[in-house]
Amino acid sequence: MVKLLFVTLFLLISACGVGATGAHPYAGELEKAEGYDEDVPYSFKMPTSIPFGLNEIIIREMGEDEIEVVSSDRYMFDVILRGEDPEEEHLTVMIHNHGSIENTQGQNEKRLTLSGGVDAKYFYNGASQILTWDEDDLMYQISVSVGGEERYSVEELVDIAESFETY
Repeated sequence: MVKLLFVTLFLLISACGVGATGAHPYAGELEKAEGYDEDVPYSFKMPTSIPFGLNEIIIREMGEDEIEVVSSDRYMFDVILRGEDPEEEHLTVMIHNHGSIENTQGQNEKRLTLSGGVDAKYFYNGASQILTWDEDDLMYQISVSVGGEERYSVEELVDIAESFETY
Protein backbone atom coordinates (compact mmCIF):
# COMPACT_ATOMS: atom_id res chain seq x y z
CA MET A 1 0.00 0.00 0.00
CA VAL A 2 2.83 2.38 0.89
CA LYS A 3 4.55 1.52 -2.42
CA LEU A 4 1.39 2.34 -4.34
CA LEU A 5 1.09 5.65 -2.51
CA PHE A 6 4.71 6.57 -3.38
CA VAL A 7 4.29 5.56 -7.03
CA THR A 8 1.07 7.58 -7.29
CA LEU A 9 2.69 10.59 -5.63
CA PHE A 10 5.72 10.32 -7.96
CA LEU A 11 3.48 10.17 -11.05
CA LEU A 12 1.44 13.15 -9.88
CA ILE A 13 4.53 15.24 -9.21
CA SER A 14 6.04 14.23 -12.56
CA ALA A 15 2.85 15.08 -14.44
CA CYS A 16 2.63 18.49 -12.77
CA GLY A 17 6.16 19.29 -13.90
CA VAL A 18 5.57 18.53 -17.59
CA GLY A 19 5.46 21.77 -19.55
CA ALA A 20 5.67 23.89 -16.43
CA THR A 21 9.20 25.12 -17.00
CA GLY A 22 8.78 26.32 -20.58
CA ALA A 23 12.48 25.60 -21.16
CA HIS A 24 13.93 27.02 -24.36
CA PRO A 25 14.91 24.25 -26.82
CA TYR A 26 18.50 25.56 -26.91
CA ALA A 27 18.74 26.05 -23.14
CA GLY A 28 22.31 25.56 -22.02
CA GLU A 29 23.77 25.81 -25.53
CA LEU A 30 24.66 29.51 -25.40
CA GLU A 31 26.40 29.05 -22.06
CA LYS A 32 28.80 26.55 -23.67
CA ALA A 33 29.97 29.08 -26.27
CA GLU A 34 33.16 31.03 -25.69
CA GLY A 35 32.37 34.61 -24.71
CA TYR A 36 29.05 33.94 -22.98
CA ASP A 37 28.29 36.64 -20.40
CA GLU A 38 26.28 35.16 -17.54
CA ASP A 39 25.62 38.66 -16.17
CA VAL A 40 23.32 39.71 -19.00
CA PRO A 41 21.57 42.88 -17.78
CA TYR A 42 18.25 42.06 -19.47
CA SER A 43 15.99 39.16 -20.33
CA PHE A 44 16.42 38.32 -24.01
CA LYS A 45 14.73 36.03 -26.50
CA MET A 46 16.21 33.60 -29.00
CA PRO A 47 14.56 31.70 -31.86
CA THR A 48 13.02 28.35 -31.06
CA SER A 49 12.71 27.45 -34.73
CA ILE A 50 15.41 27.79 -37.37
CA PRO A 51 15.36 26.33 -40.92
CA PHE A 52 18.23 23.91 -40.24
CA GLY A 53 19.53 21.68 -37.46
CA LEU A 54 21.64 23.63 -34.95
CA ASN A 55 25.22 22.38 -35.02
CA GLU A 56 27.29 25.26 -33.61
CA ILE A 57 26.87 28.55 -31.76
CA ILE A 58 29.46 31.30 -32.08
CA ILE A 59 29.21 34.40 -29.92
CA ARG A 60 30.84 37.30 -31.77
CA GLU A 61 30.06 39.85 -29.08
CA MET A 62 28.25 39.76 -25.77
CA GLY A 63 28.65 42.56 -23.29
CA GLU A 64 29.03 46.30 -23.12
CA ASP A 65 29.05 47.94 -26.50
CA GLU A 66 32.67 49.03 -26.76
CA ILE A 67 32.10 50.90 -30.01
CA GLU A 68 30.11 53.56 -28.24
CA VAL A 69 32.14 55.37 -25.58
CA VAL A 70 29.32 57.81 -24.88
CA SER A 71 27.31 55.50 -22.64
CA SER A 72 28.31 52.48 -20.59
CA ASP A 73 24.78 51.07 -20.42
CA ARG A 74 24.77 50.05 -24.08
CA TYR A 75 24.81 46.28 -24.43
CA MET A 76 25.34 44.11 -27.52
CA PHE A 77 24.65 40.45 -28.11
CA ASP A 78 25.71 39.12 -31.51
CA VAL A 79 25.53 35.35 -32.04
CA ILE A 80 25.80 33.10 -35.10
CA LEU A 81 23.72 29.92 -35.27
CA ARG A 82 25.18 27.39 -37.71
CA GLY A 83 24.03 24.13 -39.21
CA GLU A 84 26.02 21.25 -40.68
CA ASP A 85 26.96 23.31 -43.76
CA PRO A 86 28.01 26.73 -42.34
CA GLU A 87 28.13 28.31 -45.82
CA GLU A 88 24.50 27.48 -46.51
CA GLU A 89 23.03 27.02 -43.03
CA HIS A 90 23.63 30.00 -40.80
CA LEU A 91 21.73 32.79 -39.16
CA THR A 92 23.02 35.75 -37.18
CA VAL A 93 20.98 37.07 -34.26
CA MET A 94 21.83 40.51 -32.94
CA ILE A 95 20.18 41.99 -29.87
CA HIS A 96 20.94 45.35 -28.34
CA ASN A 97 19.39 47.75 -25.89
CA HIS A 98 19.84 50.91 -27.93
CA GLY A 99 18.40 52.14 -31.18
CA SER A 100 15.12 51.39 -32.82
CA ILE A 101 13.87 50.12 -36.14
CA GLU A 102 12.61 53.66 -36.72
CA ASN A 103 16.25 54.70 -37.07
CA THR A 104 17.02 52.05 -39.69
CA GLN A 105 16.75 52.44 -43.42
CA GLY A 106 18.20 50.66 -46.36
CA GLN A 107 17.78 49.30 -49.85
CA ASN A 108 14.56 47.49 -50.60
CA GLU A 109 13.06 48.24 -47.18
CA LYS A 110 9.75 46.53 -46.56
CA ARG A 111 7.59 47.22 -43.49
CA LEU A 112 5.86 44.23 -41.92
CA THR A 113 3.74 43.44 -38.89
CA LEU A 114 4.63 40.38 -36.82
CA SER A 115 2.04 38.52 -34.78
CA GLY A 116 0.94 40.51 -31.77
CA GLY A 117 1.12 43.73 -33.81
CA VAL A 118 4.91 44.13 -33.57
CA ASP A 119 6.27 46.37 -36.34
CA ALA A 120 9.25 45.01 -38.27
CA LYS A 121 11.37 45.91 -41.28
CA TYR A 122 12.86 43.62 -43.88
CA PHE A 123 15.91 44.59 -45.93
CA TYR A 124 17.66 42.90 -48.81
CA ASN A 125 20.76 44.46 -50.33
CA GLY A 126 22.18 41.65 -52.46
CA ALA A 127 24.71 40.66 -49.78
CA SER A 128 22.35 39.96 -46.88
CA GLN A 129 18.76 39.58 -45.80
CA ILE A 130 17.82 41.35 -42.57
CA LEU A 131 14.65 41.36 -40.48
CA THR A 132 14.59 43.73 -37.52
CA TRP A 133 12.02 44.65 -34.85
CA ASP A 134 11.73 46.24 -31.40
CA GLU A 135 10.43 44.26 -28.44
CA ASP A 136 10.61 44.78 -24.67
CA ASP A 137 13.03 47.76 -24.97
CA LEU A 138 15.41 45.70 -27.11
CA MET A 139 16.11 45.82 -30.83
CA TYR A 140 16.27 42.38 -32.44
CA GLN A 141 17.78 41.60 -35.80
CA ILE A 142 18.14 38.35 -37.70
CA SER A 143 20.33 38.34 -40.76
CA VAL A 144 21.62 35.93 -43.34
CA SER A 145 24.62 36.51 -45.60
CA VAL A 146 23.68 35.58 -49.15
CA GLY A 147 25.51 35.43 -52.44
CA GLY A 148 23.38 37.64 -54.64
CA GLU A 149 20.01 35.97 -54.18
CA GLU A 150 17.63 35.72 -51.27
CA ARG A 151 18.18 32.45 -49.39
CA TYR A 152 14.95 32.55 -47.37
CA SER A 153 11.57 33.99 -48.20
CA VAL A 154 10.34 36.92 -46.14
CA GLU A 155 7.70 34.59 -44.71
CA GLU A 156 10.38 32.15 -43.52
CA LEU A 157 12.25 34.96 -41.75
CA VAL A 158 9.00 36.15 -40.18
CA ASP A 159 8.36 32.58 -38.95
CA ILE A 160 11.80 32.58 -37.34
CA ALA A 161 11.15 35.99 -35.73
CA GLU A 162 7.79 34.85 -34.42
CA SER A 163 9.42 31.80 -32.84
CA PHE A 164 11.57 33.92 -30.48
CA GLU A 165 10.96 33.02 -26.84
CA THR A 166 12.66 34.05 -23.62
CA TYR A 167 15.91 32.17 -23.26
